[in-house]
Amino acid sequence: MKRFIILLAIFSLFATGCTTFSGPYYLNNQKYKEGIKAFNEKLQENPGDAESAYYVGRYYMALKKPKEAQPYISKSLSIAPDNVDYIFWSGVNYWALKQYSKERAAYRRVLELDPNHISANLYLAHSYLEEGKLAEAAVLYDKVIKLDEYNPEALYNRADILGRQGKKEEAVKAWKKYLEYYPDGSLAMSGTEKLNLLGDFTYRNFIFGTRNLTLRSITFKPGQSDSDFDSKSSLHVIAAMMEENTDLRFHIVAYVAGNAELAKARAKGVRDYILSGHPDFAPSRMPLSWFGSAEEVERSGKTFKLDESIQFITVIN
Repeated sequence: MKRFIILLAIFSLFATGCTTFSGPYYLNNQKYKEGIKAFNEKLQENPGDAESAYYVGRYYMALKKPKEAQPYISKSLSIAPDNVDYIFWSGVNYWALKQYSKERAAYRRVLELDPNHISANLYLAHSYLEEGKLAEAAVLYDKVIKLDEYNPEALYNRADILGRQGKKEEAVKAWKKYLEYYPDGSLAMSGTEKLNLLGDFTYRNFIFGTRNLTLRSITFKPGQSDSDFDSKSSLHVIAAMMEENTDLRFHIVAYVAGNAELAKARAKGVRDYILSGHPDFAPSRMPLSWFGSAEEVERSGKTFKLDESIQFITVIN
């Protein structure tokens, strides 16, 4: 995962006593220029006001003006050198200015004062990852996950590192954990591709009309045609898309190596399950195909054979 800085999200961790014209108010409402004006006026009245200097720096950061932000963040630290929030944002500021050694030093200083500071652990891990220090980054991502079990950046990058380290079984487990919590969006699609490249197709990416979608694969108990419990959520998502887009039509294609009849029954079973909850859907919107052979899937020059699978292919009008 490429490091991304969501400047508007982290402020909620630092907000205390939020009132109409407090520092977080201007961040919440994206009134950055108004905030700069208001807190500069406070600084003129009280040049020793560290909080006002800090928030002016934050507003400039939100405006993607790190050079303008730096003197204000530095001023806040000169007044309150041990404030972990000020130190952390000085690190973010250094990152934006591409002063990476100073960035890392800031995060390390935060961790000296507060070892469990989630954002400092996370951003220092990002920095190590960008340097190619996989082991150091992994240790910190593990720590973040202990502190924040569902942290998406830590879960994603930890899985990616395991794959890059050649730890296949651990990487597969880590990708499944990430995709269980975060099955939507571009990162889910990327994670699914990485999972598939490891030979695991528990999750797959599909195209329905103009929409790219990550779904848990449709699976069955041995020799049966009714999809198992884990597959139901995917079929409900597909049904919801059909309900939203009445023009959506797609082939349901089943593969079972050596058993075309079972493949046919499974394709029909998938369609019947979708129709059971939506009797108004026309079966013709989901034409069936089946094969008594394995599905061959190509990923980055590799070919994988899936002895049993369900594929969805949009009907092109």
